[in-house]
Amino acid sequence: MEKVAVEKVAVDKVAVDKVAPKESTADRVLVEGARLFREQGYSAATTRELAKRLGINKASLYYYVAKKEDLLHRICMVAMDRIYDEVSSAVDSETDPAKRVKALISSHLHSTLTDLDLHATMMLEMKHLTGRQREEVMEARDRFEGLVGSTVAAAQRKGAIRSDMPGNYLRILMLNLLNWPLTWYTPDKGMTPERLSGYTYDLYMDGASPREGKK
Repeated sequence: MEKVAVEKVAVDKVAVDKVAPKESTADRVLVEGARLFREQGYSAATTRELAKRLGINKASLYYYVAKKEDLLHRICMVAMDRIYDEVSSAVDSETDPAKRVKALISSHLHSTLTDLDLHATMMLEMKHLTGRQREEVMEARDRFEGLVGSTVAAAQRKGAIRSDMPGNYLRILMLNLLNWPLTWYTPDKGMTPERLSGYTYDLYMDGASPREGKK
């Protein structure tokens, strides 16, 4: 009997381990908040609507977020932390300067386009933050742009990209290519982040002029 009991406990443990952990309410607040802000805009969105989407009452929502601006701040900081970690890890995995640029483009677009609500809200709605919350997000953004700038500058010094243009312009152009797909990209419409990464890399490295032997 003891052996059977032990085996049953072991089986039960395996079954539990295979069950994916349920998303916490705090995580759902972040996800649904980003979706709501992206769909309706920060100014028009209300905590009442967010509570309704979450299936909780408004008083319960205040346990997780004190006010709407606090939620926007959290969304922006999570977005910046995620993209910095993913891009820096991808860039650090390469040594060739051109491959580092390619890794930057690929990881940036993968991060932003597979989590559109979070990153689009950060980019388009962060202007509504004030005081220290705005400063913290700007500092996180500057840190990330510094990573992009140093990667581009290193590639320029090594001759991997053109040197007839100031490095600061190359950084700004890179960021524009990478950030604005958030406003028009639609998942499952024939374009994937991977394919778009390839197109973006080609355009950035080679320009849009016709290639030799091609029309």
